[in-house]
Amino acid sequence: MINRREFLGAAAAATLAGCAASPTKEATAVIPIVDTHQHLWDLGRFRLPWLANGGPLAKNHLEQDYVDAFHGAGIAQAVYMEVDVAADQKVAEAEYVLDLCEKAGSPTKAAVIGGRPADPDFAAYLDRFKGDPRVKGVRQVLFSGGALQPDFVRGIRALGERRLRFDLCMPPKDLLDGAKLTELCPETRFVVDHCGNADPKAWMAAPPEPPQHPKDLWRSGMDALAKRPNVVCKISGIVARVPKSGWGPELLAPVVDACLEAFGPDRVVFGSDWPVCTMGAPGARWVAALRDIVRSRPESEQHRLLHANAESFYSLA
Repeated sequence: MINRREFLGAAAAATLAGCAASPTKEATAVIPIVDTHQHLWDLGRFRLPWLANGGPLAKNHLEQDYVDAFHGAGIAQAVYMEVDVAADQKVAEAEYVLDLCEKAGSPTKAAVIGGRPADPDFAAYLDRFKGDPRVKGVRQVLFSGGALQPDFVRGIRALGERRLRFDLCMPPKDLLDGAKLTELCPETRFVVDHCGNADPKAWMAAPPEPPQHPKDLWRSGMDALAKRPNVVCKISGIVARVPKSGWGPELLAPVVDACLEAFGPDRVVFGSDWPVCTMGAPGARWVAALRDIVRSRPESEQHRLLHANAESFYSLA
């Protein structure tokens, strides 16, 4: 496996080569990236129930695979995102990735670990990692609702008491519940994953298949979340829902632009969602598309989106 210096050196070399070919993209091409949504899994070590039925993601996705996938894309650091392992393996998953963070040359520097905020022993679970600067927060995917249950709210408040973050990953129809949760837990910082799980096809005049939600429903939820000062938006996930062919940056631009306008330049971060992003495009193509979308914005705003906000929000060196 290449070390971090070699990784960044290769990225810089490829970036400079790209600048020589496309001078108009020079401003964005050299901006480094903090990837706040990196998935990794070793199916020989962990059970992922959601992959039990197979599919293109049902294979190992290891750190070297990640490095290879983003060769030349400018990734400087990554924050691991939990992968919904079997319930009895959550501590083992956390320990695995925290060890990875200490590995020489690893781009992975911190982690959002899995957890169940409504569990009665959730606070004790968090305290296993008390004081560990590599643990930045917790995520539980909320596609089955439950965000406003009293026990769940209690657990989210426990995160805030420990200065930990919570990733909100929920369907657009539940975003207003997410906004209410952020009001009930004002001391906890939240990240809205995947642009609120927006489906870019909702912005197409003639989508190849029905989008997963109306765009107005999504927008009302995101606008409510954007009003909350303890919430940031992760520009991630949307490329996994593009049509199988014939898409370009212009398809993703309405979602990205709406998020940037709603949350402002200081409350947005980038996430690759690798390898899930490969359901729509290779990771490097997603990065290139985003750079293209934002290249007309002030360079200072591009820096904030691509790395500076993440460095501050996650307290990364």
